[in-house]
This record gives sequence, structure tokens and C-alpha cells, in this order.
Amino acid sequence: KVTFYGSSLVENGPSANGQPLEIQGASRPAIVTKAGLVLFGNDGKTLLVKNLQFEDGKMIAAAQFFSSGSSAAVELTEEEKTFAKHIKVNITLWKKSTAHC
Repeated sequence: KVTFYGSSLVENGPSANGQPLEIQGASRPAIVTKAGLVLFGNDGKTLLVKNLQFEDGKMIAAAQFFSSGSSAAVELTEEEKTFAKHIKVNITLWKKSTAHC
């Protein structure tokens, strides 16, 4: 399941230069372009989608669909790691204290 965000009808569809994406039930393949995901309706209208959200909650720019598997990892500084541990401890303590209510 994928949810579309930031979509708009396009009068003169963006350049269809990109990678085709087969979508079940569509009259023709969508195109992943630099502008986003271009969908072609059975009524001849064109829809441009800017963002996609997957079932797991992850959201990506539609233009990055085929490169979504290559994401950069975020590295925390030592100070940020210490802060994160502190927050986890406080949340654990809070959960334990509210469990008795």
C-alpha cells in the first residue's frame, strides 16, 4: 500500500523523461521523473505526485522512488548519543511510574 501526497493535476504534463513504473490497473505505466511520479488517468488527464508514503510509514520524494533503497544513515555525535540514552531512561521510568495508576 502506498499513499500519494502533494499531488496535482497537470495541464501540460511534465516531460515524460524518466523510468516507467508499471501500476496494476493503469491504462499505461507511470513515469518517475525529476519532478515526481507522473500518472496518466484513463480520462486522459495527468497527475503529478510529489511524495509517497509506504505502509511502514516511510515517506520519500516520488522522484527518488527507484533510489529509495539507498538511504544515508544518520550518525550521532557522542553528546547526542548520551542525550538519547538519557531520554530513553526517563521514558522507561515514566512508563513504570504510570503503570501503577
